[in-house]
Amino acid sequence: MALYGAEGIVLGARSWGEADKVMTIFTRERGLLRAAAFGCRRPRSPLAGAMQMFVHADLQFAEGGRLETVKTASVRAHHAKLSLDLSALAYATFVAEVIREFLPEGVVDEEFFDRLSAILTAFETRNPRVTALAAVLQTLAAAGLQQSYGRCLHCGTEIEEDAFFLAREGGALCQDCRTVEAVPFPAQVRELLVALENVDWAHPVPLQLRGGTLMAAESVVLAHVQDLAGHPLRSLAFLSQLG
Repeated sequence: MALYGAEGIVLGARSWGEADKVMTIFTRERGLLRAAAFGCRRPRSPLAGAMQMFVHADLQFAEGGRLETVKTASVRAHHAKLSLDLSALAYATFVAEVIREFLPEGVVDEEFFDRLSAILTAFETRNPRVTALAAVLQTLAAAGLQQSYGRCLHCGTEIEEDAFFLAREGGALCQDCRTVEAVPFPAQVRELLVALENVDWAHPVPLQLRGGTLMAAESVVLAHVQDLAGHPLRSLAFLSQLG
């Protein structure tokens, strides 16, 4: 049974048997993977501390057929606020579910790994709702599932004013290319979505949010996520309970 090391971030866990868990971990070296963590639910297990949601750790795995096995784990960061702030936890859980849903297993993406680490750090200091929306947009882009907000779907023209949105085709239409099905797409909403897609987590720029702009942008993204998933996301039910 071959062993290998990897740097990983825990994005999912479910109980298995009496004391074990099946973990979903995004790793720098091997992308998204699932692994068994035997005995980690026992308080004295050396794996117990690292096999918690959003922990960033150095890990050793044993290769397996259907599942890898976590052999050792050393915590790098545990993002304490996510266990203390219910709102931050709920939005981070939503991001984790989107990653599990749409990023393929076993595809290496070191750039996205670094971005994910920065996103979890941002949850500790920034507005969790805005952080989550930007993170989901960037996850969809990493998966090749993003919509087009800045350019017209039909003619490719860069949009600089109020436009129209056609969800069925996945993006914006300029005034000249509007169709009967397209709905109004205000410039403020479009500009916010483009800004969130391009957030630089190392040097974030303050965003100007007005009135219902954030809610409207959120509605566009959530509708797209639900359409792609084809089923309700459990994390959204958790978020709805927060009011």
